[in-house]
Amino acid sequence: MHQSNQTINTPANVATQFDGSSNVSHLDQPDPKKRIAIGKKQRFEVFKRDSFTCQYCGSKAPDVVLHVDHINPVSKGGENEIINLITSCVSCNLGKSDRLLTDKTSIEMQRKQLEELAERRDQLEMMLAWRDSLKGLDDDIVDEVAIRIEDYIPGNTINDHGKSLIRKWLKKYSIEELLDAAEIAEKKLDAGVTPDSVGVFFNSIPNICATKRLPEAKQRLLYARGILRRRVYVNEAQVMKLMEGAVAAGLDVEELIEFTKEVRNWTEFRNEMEAVSNG
Repeated sequence: MHQSNQTINTPANVATQFDGSSNVSHLDQPDPKKRIAIGKKQRFEVFKRDSFTCQYCGSKAPDVVLHVDHINPVSKGGENEIINLITSCVSCNLGKSDRLLTDKTSIEMQRKQLEELAERRDQLEMMLAWRDSLKGLDDDIVDEVAIRIEDYIPGNTINDHGKSLIRKWLKKYSIEELLDAAEIAEKKLDAGVTPDSVGVFFNSIPNICATKRLPEAKQRLLYARGILRRRVYVNEAQVMKLMEGAVAAGLDVEELIEFTKEVRNWTEFRNEMEAVSNG
């Protein structure tokens, strides 16, 4: 069988064409000085570790554009390991070029980072301790308010559910508002301290707080409605609208209150309010 004398261009033969040897050319070897791009994820980790702050001059993003710099330059064998990377603003990075930071500088930067991490950890622990102390203080305040309210209902204690309600009330109303409301709500106990009256007394406390924050005129109308409710049937969908219309037409609120104390039924009340409103 005829064999061809044509040379096959294998890598070795290509190399032979350059230097006449069978060894692979140095052109096929990796360049130790060739820069390998730093990935976005790794850049973010460096920026995050350094608090998005240039470690040379202290400038921060977004006031400056940040780069990821090599402590030991690539041209001198530095690699893309995170310990060899540092956050630098564009000015510091370009000014540094490929000058090598001393080992002392690198160690000093790492020491500073460790100290900052330790300080952050200490501050976090202090914040958690402060939060726990506030929680304990909140529990003490709830217990004290509960004790004051229990003074109005002798023989009864406020359970955990009741205290959880007080805790919610304290997020909206002050201690003084709640205790003043409890004093007003004591009137709900005029007929005696019973399970039903205690429930009405306790649940009326936040309602009284809300009412006390309303304008005086609105409070007086609600007072008139309360009197009417205790004496006759009341159409809840109409009563406030009827009273507001009559007051807007000129009826004095105090006269309205006196009328609610005397009116015999809902129909009479409604007719009178409509008559005043219509002039």
